[in-house]
Amino acid sequence: MPPPRPSYAELLDLQETLNAQLKDAYKREQVKGEAHLADFLINFIEQLIGDLNSQGWSFGRCEYSGDVNFKNSEQWWSDGKDPGEGNIIHFIGFSAQVMQGIT
Repeated sequence: MPPPRPSYAELLDLQETLNAQLKDAYKREQVKGEAHLADFLINFIEQLIGDLNSQGWSFGRCEYSGDVNFKNSEQWWSDGKDPGEGNIIHFIGFSAQVMQGIT
């Protein structure tokens, strides 16, 4: 039996937590320049996902469109059986949106 889906409020809490972590990382790393931020962002998001998965989530990457301009970098992650199913996290630069995908 699959685990119960988190409530909408729980997903909003997750989104708020991720955005706070991303904002803190951006503030800390921005002095190193935009080229650094592009590389840093990829690894940082993978670390965030690893942390979530160690807490019981099961996110896997759906899509990645990196860019030397970190503001245009996008990463899609979901925890469903197939990409786009389950819960979805869409990272754009140093921001995240969490949503429920197809069930």
